[in-house]
Amino acid sequence: MRSLASLVQFILGFTLALIILAGGSIAAALYFVTKLTALPARPSFTNDQPAVTATAGENAQGGGTSQGSGNAPAALPANAYRAKVIWPDGLILRDRPGYEANSIGGLDFNAQVVVLETSSDKEWEKVRIEGSGQDGWIKGGNTERLN
Repeated sequence: MRSLASLVQFILGFTLALIILAGGSIAAALYFVTKLTALPARPSFTNDQPAVTATAGENAQGGGTSQGSGNAPAALPANAYRAKVIWPDGLILRDRPGYEANSIGGLDFNAQVVVLETSSDKEWEKVRIEGSGQDGWIKGGNTERLN
């Protein structure tokens, strides 16, 4: 009887050791997979061009708004505010809120926009690109309000 108990004890201990070893191996593998699949930081170079501001873009294009001198910022609609894109990879400008919406352009990192409204679920923001006047929707939470 004693030898049967020690055999069962050995098998149980061996099985538990295998389970612990397998669990640790899986945890380590998942850790390294997530570390190796993360995107690297966006590189910056000395010759990178800064984002075009509204007044510089209007002056360079020779156009602009017909609201005055061109150097004064245009009046904002009610509840709108100026912001800049803080998502390092830039954003997709869409024709309506939602991932299934058509892409109508893009915004670079640090691009300045006017946030016109936010969707009811706060997931999407309607923005106007300063300088071009193009309106579209971007994923919410990727802009920072400017003073």
